[in-house]
Amino acid sequence: MAERPCVLVHGSWHGGWHWEEVAARLRSVGLRVFVPTLTGLAERGHEAAADTDLSVHVRDVVSVIDDNDLKDVLLVGHSYGGMVITGAANARPSRIGKLVYLDAFVPRHGESAATILGEDFVRMAEAAAAQAGTPHLIPPLFTVEDSLGWTGELGAAFAARMCPHPAATLHEPVRADGELTAEQIFIRCNEHPLGLFDGYAAMARDSADWRYFELASRHDAVHLMPAAVAGILESLGEQE
Repeated sequence: MAERPCVLVHGSWHGGWHWEEVAARLRSVGLRVFVPTLTGLAERGHEAAADTDLSVHVRDVVSVIDDNDLKDVLLVGHSYGGMVITGAANARPSRIGKLVYLDAFVPRHGESAATILGEDFVRMAEAAAAQAGTPHLIPPLFTVEDSLGWTGELGAAFAARMCPHPAATLHEPVRADGELTAEQIFIRCNEHPLGLFDGYAAMARDSADWRYFELASRHDAVHLMPAAVAGILESLGEQE
């Protein structure tokens, strides 16, 4: 059976490493999987600049699609990654087969992460960046305990892999004004302590135009329930 290529996009403060276990599980069943690290993050941290914005991250993903001549892509975004995959799908609509938002932003055309999150969040992020002495980089704003429930050595090891996130990505509006033909899927993590994505989950659950899945997990189900996440993506990756 033919399989869709999968492109897995991480969220803020992470890198391609975020998907290691899920990607390994998908590859073990024969899927072709790409896990790009976005500009300015993780091993690409040295590339971060004041103008590293959403468009840069969208181009990162579009380049993976173009350079590998991918078609009928299963494009997955976690958290902030929802902003990125929305822009990438708009840029290459004919290349995307399914668009999966894993506890992620589902922005409308012209929305930015800043407008979605609100002024209080932006002030908090800017204050944290200023305090760190890196106005163009936002340090992690949520603890590993918030997203994973991990403490002690395990939490500390995970926190050590996290990195500052380019601040300009907060403010650039997403471009999503094209015609999208890809099937849209939302996967909710129903134990998110802040409920940031509950509105999107409710929209998807109640819409005939979306497929909806729910996991009994905190926000980082990629790490807490990798087998369950991989199982859903494997089923979506199968060609009809």
